Amino acid sequence: MKSAIWASVCVIAVAWPMLAVAETKPAAPFFNPHWAESSPYPVAHGTADFSPLAGPLGPGRRLRDDEVQWKSIGPVNGFAPVYSTPYPNGKRVIWVGGYDRVSKLDADTLDVLTTYAIGGNTYFGDEEIRHHVAMMDKLDDKAMADYGVKLWLEPFRSAASYYRLLTRENELYLPHRAADDSISIQVFGETDANDPASPIRLRREWKIPPEISRAGIFSINMTSDGWVVMVTQDGALTALSKDFTVHRVLRLPSKRDEAPGHGTQDLWASFVRNNLTVDDQGGIYVVTRDYMHRVQWTGSKLSLDEADGAWSAPYPNELGIGSGTSPSLMGWGPNEDHLVVIADGTKGNNMMALWRDAIPEDWKGLPGMDRRVAGVTPIRFGVSDHEQAQVENALVVYGYGAFINNTFPVQHLPDQGSPTKQWLAESFYMHVPGHEARGGTMVRWDPQARTLKTAWQTQLNFASTVCTISGATEILYCWVNQNREWGLEGLDWKTGNSAFHYTIGKSHRFNPLGGPVIIAPNGAVDCGCSGGLGIVRVNPKRKH
Repeated sequence: MKSAIWASVCVIAVAWPMLAVAETKPAAPFFNPHWAESSPYPVAHGTADFSPLAGPLGPGRRLRDDEVQWKSIGPVNGFAPVYSTPYPNGKRVIWVGGYDRVSKLDADTLDVLTTYAIGGNTYFGDEEIRHHVAMMDKLDDKAMADYGVKLWLEPFRSAASYYRLLTRENELYLPHRAADDSISIQVFGETDANDPASPIRLRREWKIPPEISRAGIFSINMTSDGWVVMVTQDGALTALSKDFTVHRVLRLPSKRDEAPGHGTQDLWASFVRNNLTVDDQGGIYVVTRDYMHRVQWTGSKLSLDEADGAWSAPYPNELGIGSGTSPSLMGWGPNEDHLVVIADGTKGNNMMALWRDAIPEDWKGLPGMDRRVAGVTPIRFGVSDHEQAQVENALVVYGYGAFINNTFPVQHLPDQGSPTKQWLAESFYMHVPGHEARGGTMVRWDPQARTLKTAWQTQLNFASTVCTISGATEILYCWVNQNREWGLEGLDWKTGNSAFHYTIGKSHRFNPLGGPVIIAPNGAVDCGCSGGLGIVRVNPKRKH
């Protein structure tokens, strides 16, 4: 049974062909019934960052202090906040955690209701977090970036994953790295399922057998029939029953003879470094360093057999690090083209669309590409004639449109010694003129011409954030930085024109560091702004 919010969206989607506005309202994406019920964000990238909820509409202005909340939660813990099934009293909570704690926040007030400390990692208290943010606000740009890297490096490496999953039973599935570097799945619940403030407890744990993998879990989700599915950084895809009594494993193939990144903790050296996505037909979509896969879950096994509906397609990987984007699913109506879209691994990415179901019989294919590939187009932002796009965020999809924002600075910092340090330093530096992550573009699939076409471009500084699209307002909500001040930008989905800009402030507590933008159940906008060691809520008050 689908949740009320998502079910209503889907009902409208079915009725759209009979309405005058049919072409403006595409079918809603699949919402897994095993995810937290009617949650605006039960798992990262689960619905290609589409939300059925309406966010703010503007007009733009500088927000007052009482319109912006910041709640300290520590590093990594905001990647990414997940929102619960409603409790009997109608309340919801936001679950955060993954590095030093698991916490529940009141979804209306952001008050911390209860916290469970994770052993083995340095704990960041509220006073300490505030001290770190105050220090970053006082330092000059270079010193601040150095400070941020030192602060974040150990949490970034020690976290078993930056993603987590919340089920309809309000159970949090969280990858965990122990002191001996062994990896497990920990499931957290609460002592009283009817009380949002009840204490958190560890309900069960599944330790990955070493013969399966010793690498980190980068992604976790659920199949459409309720099996937990996860993939390790070295390519072990596992389906696990919810009671942890049965598991099935599939080793994703590599083009190389050696084990792909076995045991690595370096994100950019991983064989798999993106979230996986599921559909309503047992399809599991995962991109490795070598292939875009649809693995088929048959109900009893994981299959790469075409006879079961699975497929694998190679993609260009000039840089050798593979795609930086989680697969996003496009097209949900019965008469729509069903695609999966990613950015490839070339220097200056291309966007690729692949047929995710049966390939149309009359499809001849594209020169030099696997026949599974439906479209390829260069990603360009219009920033300069010599721009170099490099995309590390999943594509935001609504209907046949896909939004892509730049995640690399216009000008790189000197070599920081490792890819992880480089990413952290440049993410802390993206507010500095000349080092912004400038540029975003909308690419649309044309079902008649069967091509990808650039619809519009923008030169905003998106500062390595993950945007969200509202189906209710058809506004794209993004975290941006302008003139060294953080802000919330609303972009018209059809044109790319600014619908509004809310100026928030200069403090580094507002740095997203790659965190997601989420429309909260009350219509506010939340940012998993873990660069600022917390969650930021933008809730403009309307004048009466």
